[in-house]
Amino acid sequence: MIDLHCHILYGLDDGPGTIEESVQMCRMGYADGVRTVVATPHTLNESFQNDRRTILSKVQELKEALKQFGVQSSEFGVNAETPKPYDQMSERNRTNQINETNQIDQKDQKNQIDSMTGFRILPGSDVHFCTELLSRMDQGWVTTVGDGRRFLIIELPSHTMPPRGEDLLFQLMARGIVPIISHPERNLWIMQRPERYYEMVRTGCLGQVTVMSLTGGFGPKIRQFAQKLLKKRLIHIIASDAHGINGRSPGLTLAIKEAERIIGKEVAQKMVTEYPRAILEGKKPKIEEPLSP
Repeated sequence: MIDLHCHILYGLDDGPGTIEESVQMCRMGYADGVRTVVATPHTLNESFQNDRRTILSKVQELKEALKQFGVQSSEFGVNAETPKPYDQMSERNRTNQINETNQIDQKDQKNQIDSMTGFRILPGSDVHFCTELLSRMDQGWVTTVGDGRRFLIIELPSHTMPPRGEDLLFQLMARGIVPIISHPERNLWIMQRPERYYEMVRTGCLGQVTVMSLTGGFGPKIRQFAQKLLKKRLIHIIASDAHGINGRSPGLTLAIKEAERIIGKEVAQKMVTEYPRAILEGKKPKIEEPLSP
């Protein structure tokens, strides 16, 4: 499975606070069946900026940390190196790791991480939708999904739309960049104006639902709206939007089961396999036409 939206990089936003927690998030996602994670720190909002250079550097840092913790995978280019022995970690890191993993036995955890073959971490961002977005794109400042310059995860303001917002989305698409609207089911502006969101999808945008929205973690109102968007073919990607190892943690399986109940197994599975895979390959997923809400 592919998790297209995950705040897995430590120290950049309100995601994990330590590199050890980032590593543990990778392990949790892998245990759930995820083999590719797109790291999507918040970008261009009031609290976090996170330009492309910073994100690429942090992705590489996490890959190196996975090597240190014992990951052996050709996807990380680790074949020629001997992983750093787990018992040579500093006492501080060892203590932090014990705390972060809820007292999981160190030897067991090393064995679990050693088996994470074929696991990939790719760069991306969760971009706040604002009027300076186009200029930042032109400067090469914003990180697209997989750094492929074809798809961009966009978080709309919760209560309003920026001036000429729909025109801004159109301009992005005119430049060959497809907007992926993150968690529309949690956006108050969209909940009050679902027909406006329908027009965004009809004209080329994609929609991504959060795991906890489907499983009820954000409450019944958001869950019901998420179900409605699924039924109306206005959601195309299921992603964790994970922020740590507790609460909003990695994993897609529970939400997939909920989606299968609503729209059937075949389409639900495509939302974590075929559709995000196409996006990472720079191709528009073959999706059904949306239905008016």
